[in-house]
Amino acid sequence: MNFSRDIFAGVTMAMASLAGVTAVASLLQQAGMDFAASFTAGILLSLAGTLWSAFKNYGVVLTPSLTVSGYLVFIAAISHGLGWQVILGISFSASLLGMVFWHGSRYIPCRGIPPIFPWGIKLALAVFLICLGLKMGRIVIASAWQVTMLGDSADPLMYWSMAGVVLTLALLAGGCSCALFAGMVVTGAVTFIEGFWIIPAAPFFLPEGLDKVMGQLSFSLVDVRDGAFFGVTVLSLLVMLSAVHWSTFTALAKAEAPADGVRFLFALGAAGALCGVPPLVISPASAALQGGRRGRWALGAAAFVFVLALFGEPIIAAIADFPAMVVPVLVGSGFCLLLSVLQHCPWSENAVKRRAEALTVSILVLLLPLSGNFATALGASLIGYGFFMSMAGCFRQVAGMIWLISGVFALYYIYGSMF
Repeated sequence: MNFSRDIFAGVTMAMASLAGVTAVASLLQQAGMDFAASFTAGILLSLAGTLWSAFKNYGVVLTPSLTVSGYLVFIAAISHGLGWQVILGISFSASLLGMVFWHGSRYIPCRGIPPIFPWGIKLALAVFLICLGLKMGRIVIASAWQVTMLGDSADPLMYWSMAGVVLTLALLAGGCSCALFAGMVVTGAVTFIEGFWIIPAAPFFLPEGLDKVMGQLSFSLVDVRDGAFFGVTVLSLLVMLSAVHWSTFTALAKAEAPADGVRFLFALGAAGALCGVPPLVISPASAALQGGRRGRWALGAAAFVFVLALFGEPIIAAIADFPAMVVPVLVGSGFCLLLSVLQHCPWSENAVKRRAEALTVSILVLLLPLSGNFATALGASLIGYGFFMSMAGCFRQVAGMIWLISGVFALYYIYGSMF
């Protein structure tokens, strides 16, 4: 039973991650990169990273980051007129600096950080996954007079996404070991029968385009102002990736030393930039494996799906155009992680500290789904923790590492307001 559950979880994680790979390729296409080349390179790097995760028994799937890619495309390429080659140069530089920093720091970033932060990160990630799925399926949409509102049930994407979520949650409540996989498959099959997505006339193609992006990263800039922007963007990306890698590795990976995994993620990011791929991160869909015992079986199944996806880009693109089958996976993964997190909460026994911790976790849980940015949410919560503890008269009990990281994030926010 556990074997089957983990195989289903691996396929589910891979299918949900493939939607992100397609979205990243579409983003990079706006910056001038060839779509097929970007898709192929992204799948190959995701495959390599996932196999490494299986070897280390971390139980996570790696995929290009949609958030980081959007940041680089819209801020660096579109807003400042830099080409996709320079985007890769920024990614390579930030990843190289990240390797050096995390190799030198070893486990220092984790010292002095209260246990409430790793717990709060998992809680925030669970809420983020649920909100991401609801937004992707247009179950909730933007509103002019409040944060969100319920979507239109006449919208086929909203209707079938909601049906898939209800089915998945019902199966979870019934203790079904393959609830996420079943919800995804049933939703995908029904929407296919109804004609909302179709198999293309030419559903397969040979992987191509790597020669167009491999080794194409560039550090050439027009003037001094572009050089200053390049440097500050690299440092900003370093902070962002450090926050994303450490947060997700702490929340999802089965590892006692997140710094080891973070170092490799930066190394993989540098290799990805050479191959034409933005930095890779842990796919949020990895939460689907929570509670699984045979992570390597699951990741082996995920890797197999990635291999098949190399030859099936047209089918993946067709599914991504009507992502109703991905929504139950994201929402269901969020609830699985939420159920796991709520079983234990490391609140402090001191009432004053507990109040500060509760406020800190509230900031983290609110900001992550609202901003979609791990760095923003984690930085604000760290700064808030120091401030709340100081106001409670516990200034001396805040570790120096908290103040140091808070200062780094403060500079990150200042940079964001300037650009």
